Amino acid sequence: MEAERMRKKKKTAARQQRTNDSFQNPMTRTGVFMPNPLETTEYPLTRFTRDWQTINALYRSHWIVRRIIDVVPEDMIKNGYHVLTQLSPDQIKKIVRCDRTTRTSRRILEGLKWGRLYGGAGALIMIEGHENQLDQPLDYDTIMPSSYKGLLVLDRWSGVTPEDKLVSDISDPEFGMPEYYTVSSDALTVGIRVHHSRILRFMGRPLPYLEQLAETYWGASELEHVIDELKKRDNVSWNIAMLTFMANLRVMKMDGMSQVLAVGNEQAQMQLYNTIQGMNAMMNNNSLQVLGENDSYETHQYTFGGIGETYDRFMMDVAGAAETPVTKLFGRSPAGMNATGESDMQNYYDTIEEKQEAELRPVYDKILPIMFISTLGGIPDDWDYEFNPIRRPRDDEMADLASKNTDSVTKAFQAGMVSQRTALKELRQQSEMTGMWSNITDEDIEKADDSVMQPDEGMGELMGGMFGGAQEAEEPQPQRTSDAKWDEEKHPRRENGQFGTGSTNTEKSDSVRPSPNGANRLQVRGFANKQRLMNHWKNGRTHREEYPGLTMEQYVERAVRLAEMPTGRDILGHIDKDGIVVRYDRKENDFVKANVKKGIRTLFKPVDGEAYYIKARKDDIEHGGKD
Repeated sequence: MEAERMRKKKKTAARQQRTNDSFQNPMTRTGVFMPNPLETTEYPLTRFTRDWQTINALYRSHWIVRRIIDVVPEDMIKNGYHVLTQLSPDQIKKIVRCDRTTRTSRRILEGLKWGRLYGGAGALIMIEGHENQLDQPLDYDTIMPSSYKGLLVLDRWSGVTPEDKLVSDISDPEFGMPEYYTVSSDALTVGIRVHHSRILRFMGRPLPYLEQLAETYWGASELEHVIDELKKRDNVSWNIAMLTFMANLRVMKMDGMSQVLAVGNEQAQMQLYNTIQGMNAMMNNNSLQVLGENDSYETHQYTFGGIGETYDRFMMDVAGAAETPVTKLFGRSPAGMNATGESDMQNYYDTIEEKQEAELRPVYDKILPIMFISTLGGIPDDWDYEFNPIRRPRDDEMADLASKNTDSVTKAFQAGMVSQRTALKELRQQSEMTGMWSNITDEDIEKADDSVMQPDEGMGELMGGMFGGAQEAEEPQPQRTSDAKWDEEKHPRRENGQFGTGSTNTEKSDSVRPSPNGANRLQVRGFANKQRLMNHWKNGRTHREEYPGLTMEQYVERAVRLAEMPTGRDILGHIDKDGIVVRYDRKENDFVKANVKKGIRTLFKPVDGEAYYIKARKDDIEHGGKD
């Protein structure tokens, strides 16, 4: 059985023949290897990127080429980025100021443009004091304050040349790329060797590995795959321009003209030319034409129907090759019934976002830590950043977005999810996007309450904290009640039944006023409500961990006792501009804030101890508080 099976297998293999799977029809000259125009089409490898002189000429003289190169990088950069970190607003402003004063984003824009134009560019990171160690890896510990001075941008043909040695460290983001570059410039007397950690790379269009080797680890120019479509468009445009000279054709019929030209008599021909020239000269603005007896004159108008549609097709091909909508590249309004161009622009914005992540993020990943060290002295542990949205909403969209964002913050505050201070931070943070709440200052945020409010306590305190302090809750209105201890004899009435001037032992009570250094009596001996107490004890602030030996009731008693104490010895105190009583116990390291009408606001043990209280007191006194 086995021998029979092998014999059949060999017989089947012998019948198998290798064939080419293709179509061919010699009668119609169609198909593979047939002599027809399609089969003669070839796609030679031109490597147009290397023709840098032609590229220079195109960029300087051709407006479409300039748009192809400039529009995409400008849209990638124009709305900038924002840093995501727990740094204070002042520290973030310092980073933004460093970017602005060193023209970093502007230099990055140049690098993106030259990378797209020439297929590659580089930027040397300039750090003061590192002039003699450029061939060494960049060590963050050697970056001194204010030593970052910006970027020196050079394209691949005029300043940055990769060396053969490649990065071999697999943990390096630039693994497999050149490890060293030779940088030369008019600003440098001789070429210098620079380590790749000090160079920002701007690649052109990515290439396969073998072609990347041919381009010395650079990419291809954006014009390389656009140039053919651009030639077609330019030729069509020039031909259309030439056709305008044929818009009105004037035809003159002259009796005997063919005989004059056929005889070959130069004198007769010259007389004919002079006659035609004279007749043309005598044609005035009223189109008066002088003719002979047997001559005739006709005019014909050339129709341009369909030429515009043909030209539009070539424009669309150029826009497609450039990955840019026609409305953006050529500045035209959308064509067609009910056309808005929104879908095209949305696709374009998606492309820009992809390029930001692929091309721009590696650049900022490399330069931002250097800016942090130069500006702040260190790199934040939680630093990150995001690019701002590419598309800018319309005014009505902006207003709707601002309203929704404000409502979201309001509801979160009312639900007791965030504190007043956090709510103000969120409102100001969205000002860059919506244009609203930009006038919330750092001072407003610092003065805001950092405790989480009871649900449904309203936005009154949020808005009050922004404009002049927290609004106090309305005092309860007096109600008509009966008193079991009422003594009618102590309250004489007149004959008409009305009370007289009052009881003989009426006590007048002054309004409750907080004392900055004396004893205070809280009307609410505890927190304003159970929710606020729970937020401080275990839900949000977790002050319970600071008082491991106390119950929640003992925690409240301790807060009330300290708030009502006068200052002296280990007890420090004052009131802020809103009348909030502040006390600090140096011995126990307890810090309390209380409202004499609404009760305790917080009690905790500050990490910085007495230094925390001194700073709080200084800020409160500067803004209207009292000792």
